[in-house]
Amino acid sequence: MIVKNIWKLTQAMGRFRPLAAAKPLEYCHPAPPQRGSFRQRTECPGSLCAYVDHPIAAPASQGYGSSGDMIWAFTAAFTLNLFGGGDEKEETPEDKLVTTIKRSILCIQREQYDRAEQMLHLALRMAQDIQSKEGVTYVYDVMANLAMEREQFKKAEKIFTDVMKRLFADGHTEESPKILHISSKIAHMSQLQGDLEKSFQGFTWTLQQLAKLLEKMPDDKDIQELYGLTKNWFGQLLMKQGKYMEARKLFQEAYDALVDVYGAVNEASITILNNISVAYVNVEKYTEAREILLQAIELAKELKDVAQEGILQANLGLVYLREGLTQQADSACRLAWKMGKKHKNPDAIEQAEYCLDEIKATLNGEKRS
Repeated sequence: MIVKNIWKLTQAMGRFRPLAAAKPLEYCHPAPPQRGSFRQRTECPGSLCAYVDHPIAAPASQGYGSSGDMIWAFTAAFTLNLFGGGDEKEETPEDKLVTTIKRSILCIQREQYDRAEQMLHLALRMAQDIQSKEGVTYVYDVMANLAMEREQFKKAEKIFTDVMKRLFADGHTEESPKILHISSKIAHMSQLQGDLEKSFQGFTWTLQQLAKLLEKMPDDKDIQELYGLTKNWFGQLLMKQGKYMEARKLFQEAYDALVDVYGAVNEASITILNNISVAYVNVEKYTEAREILLQAIELAKELKDVAQEGILQANLGLVYLREGLTQQADSACRLAWKMGKKHKNPDAIEQAEYCLDEIKATLNGEKRS
C-alpha cells in the first residue's frame, strides 16, 4: 500500500528553464532568496516538487522557473519581435516600449512583482500613446502572466480572456499558437483552483488543436514546446485525479517533446523525470521509479546542479525505503543531507531530514499515516 504522506498529489509543475537571465540592472534589483517563491504552477515550493506531503523547497535562483518557465520564454521571444528589427539609430517610441516591457519581464524573473506591475502600467500608457494595438495586446498578456505568477488567478483569467478577444479581432483563429498557449494556461489555472472538470475539458481541447497544428507544422519547435508544456500540466491534473499511469504516459510524452527541442541534458528533463518517478511510486512500481530517479540524478550531476541533485537523492532514499532497502535509503538520505549542508541548500536538508525521520520510524516499527 502506498504511503500517502510520502507522495502527495500537489499541483507540482516542472520548471522549464530558458537561457540564463540577464544580470539585474538599476531598474530591477535581485530579490533575496525565498523559499516557496514559485507560485505559478505549484503549491510545493520548488523545481523538483515530488507530489509529497512533506514540502520540498528548491533553490531560489531558477532562471527558467521562478517566473513562469516556458511562459516567459514565449513572452521574451515575442517581445524581441514586437515591432521587427531596428536599425540602431536614435531610439524610437517603439524601441522605448520594447525596452520597458523587457525590463518588466526581468523584474518578474527577479520576483520584483510590484516594480514589474508599475513598469507594465507605464508600458501600457506608452503603447496607447503611440496607438500600437499589438503593443497594447502584448502588455495585457504580460500583465495576465504576472497575475498568474502571483496566484491572482481570477484576475489573470479575465485579462487572458480580453487578450484572446483582441487576438481574435486581429484575425487569429482557434489554431493560433498564441490562442492555444492562453487556453493551456487557463486550463492549468482551473486545476490550481480546484475546478478539475473545466481544467480537463480545457486541456483536452487544447491538445486536440495542438495535435492538428503539429500535423501541419511538425518541425515547429515553439509548437512542440507548447505541446510538451501542456502535456506536463495535464499530467499533473491526472495525478490529482488518481490516474497515475495515464499521467505517467503524458509525462513521458512531455519529456520526449522537451528532448526533441532542447536535447536530453537540461533541467526540465530532470524535473519531468522526477514526475514520472512519482507516478510509478503511486502504483507501487518502485523499481521503475528508482531507475528513473537514478537517470535524473545522472543528469543533475552532468549539469553540476547540486541543489536539484540533493533533493533527488532524498527522493531516492524514500523510494528505497518503500522497497524495504533501509540501508540504501539511509545512505541516499545522508548523502542528500551532506550535500545540502555543504552547498547551503535548506531545501535538500529539509527533505533529507524528513527521509531520515521516516527511516527511523520504520526501524522503530511506527506506523506512518
